Parts: sequence; C-alpha cells; structure tokens
Amino acid sequence: MALNIIIEILIVLASSIIIGELFEQLKFPSVVGYLIAGLIVGPFVFNLIQNNLELQALSSLSLFFIIFLLGIEMKTESVIKYLKPSLKMSITSFILPLILSVTLSVLLLHFGLRQDFIVSLAIAVPSISIVSVLVLRYRLARDPKGITIIGSVVVTDVIAFLLLGITYKSALNAILLVVYFIVFLMIFLNVDKILNRGSEKLRKQLTKSKKILKSEHFGYAMIIIIGLLTGGVSQLIGVNYIIGVFFAGLIIHEGLIGRTLFRKVSKTIKRMNDGFFIPIFFGIAGIDVSSFHSLYIYMPAIIIISVSVIVFSVLLNFFYSKKIMNVKKKPWRIKISAIINGRGAVGIAIATVAFEIGVITNSAYSIAVLATIIISIIATSLLRNA
Repeated sequence: MALNIIIEILIVLASSIIIGELFEQLKFPSVVGYLIAGLIVGPFVFNLIQNNLELQALSSLSLFFIIFLLGIEMKTESVIKYLKPSLKMSITSFILPLILSVTLSVLLLHFGLRQDFIVSLAIAVPSISIVSVLVLRYRLARDPKGITIIGSVVVTDVIAFLLLGITYKSALNAILLVVYFIVFLMIFLNVDKILNRGSEKLRKQLTKSKKILKSEHFGYAMIIIIGLLTGGVSQLIGVNYIIGVFFAGLIIHEGLIGRTLFRKVSKTIKRMNDGFFIPIFFGIAGIDVSSFHSLYIYMPAIIIISVSVIVFSVLLNFFYSKKIMNVKKKPWRIKISAIINGRGAVGIAIATVAFEIGVITNSAYSIAVLATIIISIIATSLLRNA
C-alpha cells in the first residue's frame, strides 16, 4: 500500500511538472498544464490512477498551504485602501458573470438548482493565485490598477466561499453562517489591527517577544499552527475552513514576526507550493474528472458556458475598467480584462470541497474543471495578443 501511494504521487507529480513547464514555456498558466496532466493519467484519458483516500488527504493538505500562502502574500491595508473600486470591479468580474453562468447552467446542464449554482460559482470566480501571478508578471503589484484588481479578487473569492457554505445549509443555518462570518471578520480585523498596525509601544513589545522565534523551526511551526487553528475555528462556526486559513495568512505580517523571518517563511512555503503542493493539488483535481465517455454529452454545454462567461466578463471589464480605474489606453484595458479573468485554484477548490462533502456529483465537478481549463486558455491567449 505504501509503495502504491508513492508510485501514484510520483506519476502525478512528474506528469504535472513536465506538462506544466511545457505550458509555461508556451506562456499559458502552468496550472492548466497540471490539470491536463491529471486528465491524462486519470479516468478521463488513460485511467492509470484513480483518486483514493490517501490522495484526497494529500490534496487537502496541499490546498491548506496554497490558500495559506495567498493570505500571507496579501496585505490587509492594501485591500482596505482600495476597497471601494475593488467592490465595483467585483460586480463586473464576478457577480454579473455568475448570473450569466447560473442562467446557462440551469438551461443546459439540468443537475438541479443547487448543483448548477455551485458549478457556476466554480466557473465564474476569479482565482487570486492566477491573478496575482499575472499582476506580478505585468509589474502591477505596486500600481493602483494592480492593487484594485487584487482587492477585487480577494473580495470575490471570500464571497464565493461564503456562498458555497450557504448552498448546503437550511435557511436558518445560512443566516447564522452570515452572522458568524461577520463576527469572525470583525474579530479578525481587530486582531490584525492590534498585531500589525498597533501602537509603537505594542510594536516594541512584539520586537522583544520575537527573540523566542530565533529558532526558525519553532517560528515555522507556530505560523502553521496559527493557520490550522484559525481554519479549525472557521470550520467549527460553519464557515468553510479555507476562509479561516486565508485570513490566518493575512495575520502573518512583517510587523508580527519580523521582516527576516517573514521573508524566509513566505519564500519557503512558496517553494514548497511551486515544487510540490500546487502541481499535486491540480494534478489530483484532474484525476477526479470522469471519463470522456461519460462526459461527451455535456461537451457542447461546457463550451457554450465557458466561452459565453469569458467573453461577457472580458467585454464588461474592458468597458468598465476605463470608468472604475481610469484606464484609457486600449491595450492596458485588454490586459486588465484578461488578468481579472484568471481562473484556477479558487474555482477548483470550491468544486473540490463541494464534491468531497457530497453536494455535487462527479459529472458536475468534472464540468467545473473542464470549464476552468477552457476559460484559462482563452484569457491567457488574450494577454498574449494584447
């Protein structure tokens, strides 16, 4: 059994890295390559590997580190500063495309309203992991346009996970979930303010307390424990643990653990993610997709929904980026429209969580993954030609 899982991990990791690198060389997101690698070795094509409990556990662990790093790399103050334009941008990048996606899914897929909505949610939500990479690639990380894009995607990703939690709860529990989340958010903002933006006196106290973190492995362990603890609390109150893990990452800040340790932690987790957790997570996500034989009847619907959502969203953001972000040059408006439509980890994570808890079928999950691949390829193609 131990040898089998090692061989399975080897096949998934090696195929994901090779195909992901090929896509990177072609200037497409490596994530798309990882997903396609999973499709190839999984039931969709060759059926060399089928998902099992061991791979599911590894996928959950990988998702923890992926989402945790997304939070670590964000700054709460940047999101708050550009919150107003970010909220406006989220309407054109997520809310309106989601409405279109739900409408088309109900008309074409017929899985039932809840499953159609979750599939649409996974398809329509931009992914902070893909978008942040594109923002860095086009040197927009410190530009107001880039910060607005990132802020918008953070808002939409949190809303998407919250909507996922609401879909499988009763009306009363859904209301309680929203209330719990608001309380959770208020607590987080106050803790973040105290720890990272507090008084000078508090900063000096934190500086003294950092001496106990001279042992790097202790510092790493404490940071991961914070992530696990916050994720656990989030899950206990009914908010998906992924939201808690993301907010835990936001708490980890230079002001809390020091610039040196912060950089070491973020670099270490990033290397672990890039070299192992990200290709493994998306490779396993591809393995979960059903065989082509069982999905071919949905192919026209998948193409119609994917193309309609990406075209609609790109056009909306092309026209409204001029108004919201005051971008006048046409090439930059095309780039912004394509960047904000990056799909990846968040949509796949939503589909994965929904599939694992049994609220969507394997066919519905498979459609979400295939649509993500199509949208990512179209959005990246627009960037290459902009």
